[in-house]
Amino acid sequence: MGEQGGNDDAAIAQCMEDALGERPLRLERQAFTHSGNAVYRARMAGGRSLAVRASPEAGTFLHTRSNLAVLRGLGLPVQEVHAQGVTPAGGDFVVLDWLPGRDLYYVLGSLDARQTERIAETLCEFQCRVGQWQPAAAEGRFGWGAIGARAPHARWTEVFGELAPTELLVATLARTDATPLDRFRARLGLVRASLEGYFDTLRPTCFLDDLTIKNVLVDGGELSGLIDFDTVCYGDPLLVLGATLAHIDTEVGERGRPYAEALLRCWAPEGECIRATAFYASLWIIGFLSLAIGQRNVERVRRLTTVLERMLSAAESA
Repeated sequence: MGEQGGNDDAAIAQCMEDALGERPLRLERQAFTHSGNAVYRARMAGGRSLAVRASPEAGTFLHTRSNLAVLRGLGLPVQEVHAQGVTPAGGDFVVLDWLPGRDLYYVLGSLDARQTERIAETLCEFQCRVGQWQPAAAEGRFGWGAIGARAPHARWTEVFGELAPTELLVATLARTDATPLDRFRARLGLVRASLEGYFDTLRPTCFLDDLTIKNVLVDGGELSGLIDFDTVCYGDPLLVLGATLAHIDTEVGERGRPYAEALLRCWAPEGECIRATAFYASLWIIGFLSLAIGQRNVERVRRLTTVLERMLSAAESA
């Protein structure tokens, strides 16, 4: 974390003063963020802290207040919005409660078996509450948006883009000049094609898609808060299970294995749901692999290839 110092930080401090009538004593930029937004801990008078999120994009936090209000009403430990507005550069900012704890990523491996199981069980229970709340709020549609808003897609499969023709995928696997990444993508496409019947059985269940090994705060071994709810997703909640398993396998490794196993016990996917979970995980891992190849990170490519081979094999199993 760094203290307030740059022009951007000074602009955020001024935004807070304009919105709250109080200027932070110090801004500490938080390092662990994947959203592209800047996140700060604002040290205020009297020993208080607030969280500040700033985005270069207009409208980023348009639905954050209303989303959090719904989730708080369902009993989830989420933040409350104190102020929001537009930055001098035309982006968005929002000021929220500062919740205690660290991202789950940092504490995996230090949790005992009871704590690990309880966090997994609690997250699953929270997802169930969200999924049971007004299940038709997306108007029978799928994808990302605000809670209660009309989702963008008519079918769940559409969130993954165009479905490639099976013959093209098979031909890619037969090509001698196909790269390993080409082959992985072709295999993933064939798995997706085999899951189309499963996708068509899904209803647009609301779920919190970004609660993986980040955005889940842990304090003293207990779940202390959930953060970052600018959007939710309508579709298959197993997407978040697959994403979490992918992050554990690729970013954490063995110290995260007990938590992965606890999540699998709680979600208890069966049959096609197991294959779908492995498909979702493979989607993430292929993205990571593509990035590592572009960065010429040979060691990470090697590790990701091993993980992806295992996950894709699980998705391909009938």
